Amino acid sequence: MSFQADSGGGAVGQGIMAAGAAAFAAGGMNIQAVKAVTDETQKLVNAAKSGGFKITAAGVEPLRKALNDMATKLDSLKGKTQVLSQAPQLGSHPYGHTVAAHDQKGAAEAAGSAQQVLQQFSSVLKQADEALARAAGLYKETEQRAADLSKSVKTLEA
Repeated sequence: MSFQADSGGGAVGQGIMAAGAAAFAAGGMNIQAVKAVTDETQKLVNAAKSGGFKITAAGVEPLRKALNDMATKLDSLKGKTQVLSQAPQLGSHPYGHTVAAHDQKGAAEAAGSAQQVLQQFSSVLKQADEALARAAGLYKETEQRAADLSKSVKTLEA
């Protein structure tokens, strides 16, 4: 088996997927969905830092590939939302300019705007990837220590 966890570490990865799937399915990508995934990802990061989540290189490879694919799609989506940073053309009168500035701020700069949500989700993907890399490194470290210990025991027996 390529996944090894203790203290319920397996639930962490499932939590990320469940939180993300439920939140995104319920209402699309929004600030609440990203917050739920961020919280679960932080649990993964903490578990990896504490050594409570370890995974083999073979086990982590498809997960990191999925994160990388998602980051690539997200970058593409960010490019498509650049239009939100432009104020809509609502005429040359002062009220039109005021409404256009308000719309632009709400669409591109305000908390919960599409661009803010995409930026936060991009950060979550990076955190998850770093946690997986750390977990794989911990697994390799543990495996190496076990191999070294085994060699020491064999040397003592000889």
